[in-house]
Amino acid sequence: MDLDAWLTKVQERQHIALAGLGTFQQQVERGLQQLQSSLDEAQRRMDEREPGRVQRMVALLDVDALLGKVNSGLHSELSSRERRVVPSFWRKVQPLRMAEFLDQFPDGWPRLVRQRLRDWCLADADSEHLREWTGLTRRCPKDLPLLRWRLPVSIELALEPEGPRSVAAGWGACPLSEVVAMLGQAGLRPSIGYAGHVVAEHLLRQCVAREDVSESLLYLVESQEGRAWLPSATGGGSVLGAPVEARVAVVAALLECRARGRVGKDVQALVEERLIARDSVFGDPRLSTLTEAWSAVRKCSKPAFEAFLSALIQQDLEFFFEKAMNKRDRHVFWLGYLGVIQSTTCWLAPDAYDALRRNERTLPPEQQAAFRRARRLAKGDVNAFCLRFSEYSVVEFSDTGNATYVYGHGVFGERVLGGGVESANDLKVRREAKRWLSHQSNWEPRFEQALLELGIERKPRGPNKSPFPV
Repeated sequence: MDLDAWLTKVQERQHIALAGLGTFQQQVERGLQQLQSSLDEAQRRMDEREPGRVQRMVALLDVDALLGKVNSGLHSELSSRERRVVPSFWRKVQPLRMAEFLDQFPDGWPRLVRQRLRDWCLADADSEHLREWTGLTRRCPKDLPLLRWRLPVSIELALEPEGPRSVAAGWGACPLSEVVAMLGQAGLRPSIGYAGHVVAEHLLRQCVAREDVSESLLYLVESQEGRAWLPSATGGGSVLGAPVEARVAVVAALLECRARGRVGKDVQALVEERLIARDSVFGDPRLSTLTEAWSAVRKCSKPAFEAFLSALIQQDLEFFFEKAMNKRDRHVFWLGYLGVIQSTTCWLAPDAYDALRRNERTLPPEQQAAFRRARRLAKGDVNAFCLRFSEYSVVEFSDTGNATYVYGHGVFGERVLGGGVESANDLKVRREAKRWLSHQSNWEPRFEQALLELGIERKPRGPNKSPFPV
């Protein structure tokens, strides 16, 4: 064999060896990735089960005796089970006593940090007690193997009142789906309120930066994890629904994005449908009395909520005047009061209700929601529609020849609705009405003046501006 042939053979063997090493390296990397995935999954299950385990242990313990030992510094008398649950009682223990406990049992630090994240809430923002705990948290050793700190900010910063905003800023360049995945890796599943506040802050950052949030909102609507933060039920699966406070924060941020025009129309329609779904734990925002959850959303972002509510009321108006009363002039007239109408109620005659029920699936999604809210009358063939303003309720009727009745809220609730409503005639109590307005020729100016005398004024619009909210 000459030298050239020998060198060629050596090179071939070298290539084969390197190829084998490359394959081996790939196998090792895949194995490590699978191992890491298994560890992450195991850790996820441990994090999800930890609150339940703590609750079961607490149920078997004498809590008063446990707290007495901690507050008296009798740490040596604590059993291993008691030591494990002490961090979960941080609200009932003074920071100094907890510091003494952690000095003796440093393995309690990770449990304390995780419990603090689980218990984080906006109500603690101005608490002096919380500031003392923040000072203690700064002492947490960062090298504890069980800590597994994966948030992009320090422990003490994450636990501050502005913690979720800081975390969202640290992951600001990532899409929402990745943010949720990284929260999960840090042990913050949707069922933990802190995660929802991070999601809300992430949406608001995108909104302020004038970014289109359609992709983020589509993730909330379509993914199992995302739906955990919407008012509608999660529909089963392995993801638990988020606490109401976290859902309120996400919905308020979502409505803010909607109000500022950061959402595509198609995605906006999907989101609105989910917000008023039949299985919503928030209830219907168009009801005359808001639920506690919707009231909290309104408090977070009043203009955005009112723009959303106006859009829903517009849908109710379109449903009634298109499906139950073919009167375009009345439709246009009442659209001028969007923004001052607080809620609406639709009563449908039996035949009209039953016909719409049979064809409900053919209606647009927003009109399906309006129909589900409509009430069925027991008799008669006239439909009725109530528009609620700040002090008065105005009732329109479907057939020509029926006047419009204006009632004060107290009178309407007690003397008109109080006796029950079987037909549209039960809503016509002229002696109780504040105004009785007929639809004779040129009726619109007369109606507008009569309403103005009652303090009901059209919401002004700029030139060339549509009455339909966007």
